[in-house]
Amino acid sequence: MDKITLLSREQEKKKVFFQLGKKFKLPLDIIIFLYNTLRKSVYHDRLLQINFHKNILSSHLCGPSSLLDFDVIILAPNNPFDYRLPLGKGNEWLIKSDVARKDNIIYHGLYNGLKPRDIINQQIQIYGETNFILKYNRWCAYTRRVYYEPLTGMERIRFIDHIGIDLFDIYLDHLEDPDYNIERVGDSFEEILDDNYYHEE
Repeated sequence: MDKITLLSREQEKKKVFFQLGKKFKLPLDIIIFLYNTLRKSVYHDRLLQINFHKNILSSHLCGPSSLLDFDVIILAPNNPFDYRLPLGKGNEWLIKSDVARKDNIIYHGLYNGLKPRDIINQQIQIYGETNFILKYNRWCAYTRRVYYEPLTGMERIRFIDHIGIDLFDIYLDHLEDPDYNIERVGDSFEEILDDNYYHEE
């Protein structure tokens, strides 16, 4: 045990198995079988450890019930050693699947199924779309047009937060048709189209 060896750990294990097999006069087939049994057991334990840490990480990333559409695949996360993820899949798959679940809910307008984090992420996306949600700038008598400018800063944040998920359908309509937009009017809004407004850059 105290001797320095240049052998790898696996080579040391093989050496010990062959020495024990020789000592007890075991056939080579039985020695190989016992070695492979131990190797598979160690590999299985290692997979459980990896899966445990994946589950902990995925729980922090997406919460304990992150994939409602995949209940058939994923076991209830009562036991941290259960496979919450399909075999061979990692947290990247979990994140992509969670995004797909959110997009599917938003596409079908089932906003009650969104998590608070999903709602905040969608609101951040809306906040970043500066051509969406305008406010009155001025009326030009010469062109006989209303000029608008983007709603920005804390005004924009407060408005998005006040309207909440009711803004999601309108935003999706705006993505399909950029000419469709809304003007903030106090705590509410009015719909506007390209033929009755001019968006001043």
